[in-house]
Amino acid sequence: MNLKEAILEEHSKAQALKITAYIGSSQKRFDELMTHFFADDWRLNQCTAYSMNFVVAEHPHLFKKHLKKAIDNLRQPKHDAVKRNTLKILENIEIPEKHLGHVVDMCFDFLASHDEPVAIKAYSMGILFKVGKKEPDLFHELKVLIEDQMPTGTPGFTSRGRKYLKYINEVL
Repeated sequence: MNLKEAILEEHSKAQALKITAYIGSSQKRFDELMTHFFADDWRLNQCTAYSMNFVVAEHPHLFKKHLKKAIDNLRQPKHDAVKRNTLKILENIEIPEKHLGHVVDMCFDFLASHDEPVAIKAYSMGILFKVGKKEPDLFHELKVLIEDQMPTGTPGFTSRGRKYLKYINEVL
């Protein structure tokens, strides 16, 4: 399979799942996918992000060697899909201690920003909540940010926010 052609052929769940099946648990094929994820073409980044998410859900170990670059890429992504899908992965994996401070800082920035899309805020909130379970001092700032945005938040944001605030209020 010509991976780049397959990625750009069609942006759909069905196509992303075909690509996921092709990659399977192959580190070599996943590395090729990540080359497209980090390329300079925003459309290629966007389409690749969808497949990447499915592959990592099935084989999270494949992402490990790309973790630092993916985290660094969050500051200058070429498309919101890159940020959204990277955060979704980070919410579901164990982030190594050496990257944790950088990720936490970015997530607080994303959550505090009025310009970020809801999904990016929601995944950032999830990462901060997960880290806060181990580092409860983070809950103070997370609580303030969630409460500040609840009155104007989307139903998805407020639902997730209420869930996290319930836990945070029990801990604090």
